[in-house]
Amino acid sequence: MPVPDIAELEAEIIALLAEHGPMTGKELAEMLPDKPKLSLWQACYQSRSLHVSHFASYYLRFDITREDQVRLSPSILRDFLSFSLFGLPGQREQLIERQGTLSNMHREISREKIGLAQQVMKSLFLDLPREIRSSMCAFIAGDLAYFLAHNEPREHMVSGEMVKGSDIDIVIILSDDLPESIQRKIDTDMIALKNYYLRHPQYRHEIDFITKRKSTMERQLQYTDIHDKIASKIAYESMFLGGSLTLYMEVRDAMIATGVDRLIEADFDHALKDRKHAMQTLLQVSSEDIDDETRSLFYFSQERVEFT
Repeated sequence: MPVPDIAELEAEIIALLAEHGPMTGKELAEMLPDKPKLSLWQACYQSRSLHVSHFASYYLRFDITREDQVRLSPSILRDFLSFSLFGLPGQREQLIERQGTLSNMHREISREKIGLAQQVMKSLFLDLPREIRSSMCAFIAGDLAYFLAHNEPREHMVSGEMVKGSDIDIVIILSDDLPESIQRKIDTDMIALKNYYLRHPQYRHEIDFITKRKSTMERQLQYTDIHDKIASKIAYESMFLGGSLTLYMEVRDAMIATGVDRLIEADFDHALKDRKHAMQTLLQVSSEDIDDETRSLFYFSQERVEFT
């Protein structure tokens, strides 16, 4: 694909915005399918004529394919396509109105998926005695916790079936005194629920889950290796889903006691600096000249939670 002249591309973008009003990066890409996405991004961010409005929340991600590099999610490209809105100086009111509409759309999709996660946990709890339910808790992780979920069809990595957008990530914490048989039952029941919601034509949602003991979670809060860091980060960004609120708050309190919350925030600051540097670099280079590290910050690979 030939690299377009940025000034000419900017003129095409301005013409589209004048005709159609404010547009997301994805909408611009769909209207200009022959243009590389990096060139589109460069034209939008080099322009002095465009107004841009962002409506994403950024959170930390560890890229295990790049020597455990810390990065922010959404990636620069995903942020451009899905969470950035571009308009012209005379379109300020339209820009504000459209941003509100898009933000509410992601919020409603997230609420729908969180409601489905609650439905899953109710199904799980129906078959468990009260004393067991009071010795376990569940929480939501991933982009649902930041109300950034989407419903764009995508291919399930294992089955190849099409699923509806963002996966639903659930972590289940069990007290150490619960028997192993209970954990096995929970795992078996969750696998059955996962398969049901994946294959039922009314749902087609991907549910990822992990069960672990409270002592395992507390050990992972030591933030030593990459697996501990990912587990700690998931707990840090989590949203309570069901079970014992007391147990969930004990996990949250342990994060403060160990100081892991401050370590995660320091890694976030580091990732933010890397992102700003990458964006400055990307504004000036062609796609052929991007180094692997900068490329990994721009292009999204599989932006999903890896449970450990």
